[in-house]
This record gives sequence, structure tokens and C-alpha cells, in this order.
Amino acid sequence: FIEGMVELARIESGDFHLRQVWGECEEIIQAALQRAEPLLENYRVKLLLEKNLPLVRVDSKAVSEVIYTLLENISKYVPENTEIKISIKRAANDMLEFSVSDEGPGIPKELREKIFDKFFRISDVKKHEKIPHGTGLGLAIAKGIIEAHSGEIFVTDSSENTGAKFVFLVPIGDEE
Repeated sequence: FIEGMVELARIESGDFHLRQVWGECEEIIQAALQRAEPLLENYRVKLLLEKNLPLVRVDSKAVSEVIYTLLENISKYVPENTEIKISIKRAANDMLEFSVSDEGPGIPKELREKIFDKFFRISDVKKHEKIPHGTGLGLAIAKGIIEAHSGEIFVTDSSENTGAKFVFLVPIGDEE
């Protein structure tokens, strides 16, 4: 909890310094998947990567942390033996779109912005009989990391209209 609060305070105060280097998108995802492996052993994970993705200039560790946070939340709120899709594709304005979608109960429209607030947790967990634990800081930190990259993060319905789809956009990068 304290570690999360310190990290969030650094992000909010502008004292969060990115270590941006050129890297491969698939490596960022693989780092998150490796860390989340114990949480995902009862899920089917499917990677959907656009062909010929460019290198991206981001803080790979921080972006991997965002993906891990999304996967960790899926393990808390989504029934086991369901599919998780992780995708990356090019988006407009030299951006890359990362998304993580699940087959869970979804997130009500009225809560979709609020879930990125500090200490907010969805309390209606009876549908999936899981009792989530945590501080309610993970998505707030994830939002701060993505915004520090001049990107954006949001949640919508998954393409199959079941579950949630978390999407974040980050710039591909420049030649600095």
C-alpha cells in the first residue's frame, strides 16, 4: 500500500521520470505475462499482434507494469476458464493501441471513468463469487503511467459485448 502511494505521489507531483528507450512491443507484453503467469494459469491467453509493428520508444518497465495491472485485475474480477485477449495495433497519429479484454461481467458505463480514481474498487463481486483484494491504486497508477507517456487509457465493452476491454494508446516515439 505504501509503495503504491509513493509511486502515485511521484506521478501526481510530476516527479515520475520515464526511462524511454526503443523496444519491441512483444517483449513488453511477454514481461507482463511472465510476471502474471501464476495469476493466469486458469485462463486462456490469446495474443493478437498486428504484423510488422514498429519499435516503440517508451519506458518498457512502466508499460509492462500497466499490462500486468490489467491482468492482475482480470484475475480478481473475471471467472476462471475464460479467455483473455491482448492485442497491439497501429492507431492514428503515430500511436500504438494496446488492449486487454476479458469475458467477465464487464464494467458498468457509469463506473468506467471512476475506476481510474484513487482507492476506487468495484464492490459488486457476487456475480463471480470472487472477493477481490487490493488498495484501489493499481488503475490510478496505470493511468498516471500512460498519461506520463502522453497517452490515454480507457475502458469499453469487449468486441464480443461480453466483458471489458481496457485500451491504452502511447506514441510510437520520436528520434530524440
